[in-house]
Amino acid sequence: MTEALEDPGKMIIVTGADAKYFALVSELIASIRAFPEGGSLAIAVLDGGLTAEQISYLRDQGAEIVKPDWPSADIEARCRGREHLRIELAKPSLDRLFPDHEVILWLDGDTWMQTWDALPLYAAVASRGRLAVVSQASRLQRHHIALRRRLFGWVEPRGILFKNARRAKLPAALAWSLVSRPVLNAGTYGLKRDAPHWARWRKWRDDCLEHGRIFTAGQLALALTVYEDGLPYDALPEHCNYMGPWRVDTERGLLVSHFAPHDAVSIVHLVAQETLRAD
Repeated sequence: MTEALEDPGKMIIVTGADAKYFALVSELIASIRAFPEGGSLAIAVLDGGLTAEQISYLRDQGAEIVKPDWPSADIEARCRGREHLRIELAKPSLDRLFPDHEVILWLDGDTWMQTWDALPLYAAVASRGRLAVVSQASRLQRHHIALRRRLFGWVEPRGILFKNARRAKLPAALAWSLVSRPVLNAGTYGLKRDAPHWARWRKWRDDCLEHGRIFTAGQLALALTVYEDGLPYDALPEHCNYMGPWRVDTERGLLVSHFAPHDAVSIVHLVAQETLRAD
């Protein structure tokens, strides 16, 4: 299952950054290039507000720089100059942005590769026409359904997908179908360029954008692509997109999974680490 593509040149790693994320995305690219397999791998960076100097540096590291278009003029106006939102909105359109590559692997700008193990797994799943993604329903979660207490013993579901579906004013039955569904984390994913998922993801994104939040529309739309449309996916192991809790194996000098057997983390994701990202 972890075999490499017949032609690794047909795969591209895509990420994105604005000026604030430049240091992080530079470290991501350096972590990829540090592996023998990553030396010649195609890498692209979506420009969400990089400076000319930063763009020049990233190109020197062998990265292609692409500035994605807004989905529409109305969405651009709603973003009110927040250029970094171009990146989030472009995630469902990578098949159009990179038509010359067979497999596309997305890595958020706040990730980096500690080991190479995850990448051939993403590639193998995607090569079979399935979405390769990490589900947030894992042994690391202490709670799988969020509830809020109300008066007289009533409780209100507060799951991320359900909450955002209601904000997007999706049909009630559709929102309730997501109430206990786990988030499929769009911070890292792999997908074949000609997979049917892309078109459905864009369709759902546009539906969610009509009334919902811009930043969460893509994540919600990806869930609908899988759970409502039934398009195939594989939920990869947590070390393929690891967001903590953190544990260090001092003998090996590696970040490892919190629970036994403490396997080495392959893709480190610094999600919600605002203080760290600002330093």
